[in-house]
Amino acid sequence: MQSTKSKPLWRSPFTISLIAAVFTAVYKAMDNITVHNLFKADDGLTAAFAYLVVGAWTGVVFSLLFALIFGKRLVDPDFNGFIVKNSFMQSQAFISGLISAGSTLFLLWGNQFGDPSVLISLGSGVILYTAFYDVATKQIEFAKILLPLLLVFVGSLLATYGGGSLYVSLAGILLVLILSNGLSAFSEIVEQRGVRKSDGVNFFFWRFFWLAFTGTILAFVISFGRGYLDEFLSTAGNAIQNPLILLWIAFTMLFVFLGIGMKLNAKKEGAISIVLITLSAQLILGYPITIVGNLLRPGVFGAIPLDYGIWGIRILGAALIIMAIYKTRSKRSA
Repeated sequence: MQSTKSKPLWRSPFTISLIAAVFTAVYKAMDNITVHNLFKADDGLTAAFAYLVVGAWTGVVFSLLFALIFGKRLVDPDFNGFIVKNSFMQSQAFISGLISAGSTLFLLWGNQFGDPSVLISLGSGVILYTAFYDVATKQIEFAKILLPLLLVFVGSLLATYGGGSLYVSLAGILLVLILSNGLSAFSEIVEQRGVRKSDGVNFFFWRFFWLAFTGTILAFVISFGRGYLDEFLSTAGNAIQNPLILLWIAFTMLFVFLGIGMKLNAKKEGAISIVLITLSAQLILGYPITIVGNLLRPGVFGAIPLDYGIWGIRILGAALIIMAIYKTRSKRSA
């Protein structure tokens, strides 16, 4: 149940979404570093599977600790301890976790085809899917969402510019823009239904548990069927045996917990597409993260463009997204 007490200003859905965008940009950049540097295999899908399984179970374990420390203070004041006997929440968490396992897999696989500034941009495509749901369920009027939606769409296209074409391969576009975003949109809808019957912390934990559970089954079955089981086990095993890699993953999962948990909380009151448009501020943060990271360690995000003209067009795309966020600032659900 949602608290009836008055909330401080920073706990409005808009402000929470902006804070969640910061944490989301950080963990997506860390994911990108991980797939480019820590989980390496001859087969890209096998590397993605290995990180999915190791990362997910690390997240499940550490989210218990994160919930106790940050759950009520930062993520959701309605959190008063872990809940098991909530059949509706569990069913929605299971469905969301199952879908998210596939979405996360495609996202991690797609990360191998671009840098954070581009991958975060492509991730904004999920807004296009959820906007139709919000309009259909009358959570937002079409007239209120149309302009911000167009600004995010055009801004995201410009933000992926790489000199005559999108700065990712067709494989990256397919994996992230179409497959990952399509599954994520379905998951976003299920998440809103589940979190409105519980709280952001409990739903995050159970969603992540089911993601890890179904993702592990998916990884073993597909790796075995493709003849890559030994390589999958070897890649995952090498990571598990390295304390520094596990520490890095645990640190990544802290930002995952805060970013996704606060997003869930924002969706308790706000329309999904409005929350996600505000979350697209993560794109703007993806630029300095990519540039600074590459300056500190060239190649840490793979190959990135160095042409000033390309970055100028990308910044124009970011400006359009800032305008979209500003337009949603005063929007309220219908």
